[in-house]
Amino acid sequence: MGLVDIRKGGKPCIWIHCASVGEVLLVKTLVKSMEKEFNDLDIVLSTNTNTGWSVAKKCFDDKKIFYFPLDLSWVVSKVLHAIQPLCVILVELEIWPNFLINTAKMRIPVVLLNARISERSLKWYRVLRKLSKEFFEGLTREENVFCAKTRIDAARLRDLGIPGSQVCISGNMKFDNLVTDVPEDTKKRLLTLFEIDKGDRVIVCGSTHEGEEIVLLRIFKHLRAKIKQPRLIIAPRHIERVNEIVKLIESFSFRCVRKTSLDKGEKIGEQKEETVVLVDTMGELQTTYSIADCVFVGKSLIPLGGQNMLEPAGLARPVIVGPHTFNFAEETRLLKEAEAIAIVQDEPALMDKMIYLLEHPAEAKEMGERAQSVVIKQTGATERNIQVLRKIFLKERTVSV
Repeated sequence: MGLVDIRKGGKPCIWIHCASVGEVLLVKTLVKSMEKEFNDLDIVLSTNTNTGWSVAKKCFDDKKIFYFPLDLSWVVSKVLHAIQPLCVILVELEIWPNFLINTAKMRIPVVLLNARISERSLKWYRVLRKLSKEFFEGLTREENVFCAKTRIDAARLRDLGIPGSQVCISGNMKFDNLVTDVPEDTKKRLLTLFEIDKGDRVIVCGSTHEGEEIVLLRIFKHLRAKIKQPRLIIAPRHIERVNEIVKLIESFSFRCVRKTSLDKGEKIGEQKEETVVLVDTMGELQTTYSIADCVFVGKSLIPLGGQNMLEPAGLARPVIVGPHTFNFAEETRLLKEAEAIAIVQDEPALMDKMIYLLEHPAEAKEMGERAQSVVIKQTGATERNIQVLRKIFLKERTVSV
């Protein structure tokens, strides 16, 4: 409702809007680069969700963090006057009609970074364009810039009616935030905590969703008869599901040990192959991926669009996903073209691929290295976006003077 304190201080301000957690994490490298490049600017951030707000407070504790205003003209106007931004940066697809109309009225340039637009969204914005001439004029005003993730996104933006001179392809900043190496001492601590020996073959299943754990446990049940010293680690996407996953694991006659229990001193002991480690903590999936011999990335066996397969790819881990990765279509395409990801259609195919990768460590290693190479080659979007912002800030300061 626009309950935002008036920004204090005389510095010019850049307002970055991130819808939720993913976008907040996406701009971490960007904000660091901006602070270095434009050290006389005040940077504020907004978000739409409670979790996004919480993560933003942790990542940017020295910044003003607030909720994005409801897209009502008087609310938006109130917040814009309170913040007085030199420029607004919208991350990915955050096109709000009244917000754009009001930034146009106040002559505040808007930059869409990591801009993406699906075919479905394109149809919706075409309808909105016909319904509101004022919105379309606010969207396409010459001060606005659209830094697209891919050529397809750029083409769709132009198809929407945005002049080609305002659209550029800067790439995906997600690649710039990816870690490509975890310190050896960090990995050793985790291997010791999980009691993983040299001969153990570790399967890490990350960001799993309801309906996937039961498949993975069935596979693990059969896989133990074919593979020596298998170890299974499950890291569900939603921590609140931990209790139901514990019951599911025990229903397969496996012992379940939570990571939080291991952190408190509990030991796995001799029955390691009958024990499933459940990662019930936040923010540790990346380091857990680093000890894997084989990775399955969840939300892909069920038709929900997949989760981020780039994290294990950046760490040179061999990655398997199910058939449903439409939320990460471009990332999947890049990895597939490099033969750096295994896409399976069903449970039998997933089991076969896991067994193959565990039985052929040299090929698994090469697959992981190809994946890491893809990630490294795609870096640089943040710097390209900084170059765009540099031109805008220079122009705006010249105008204000």
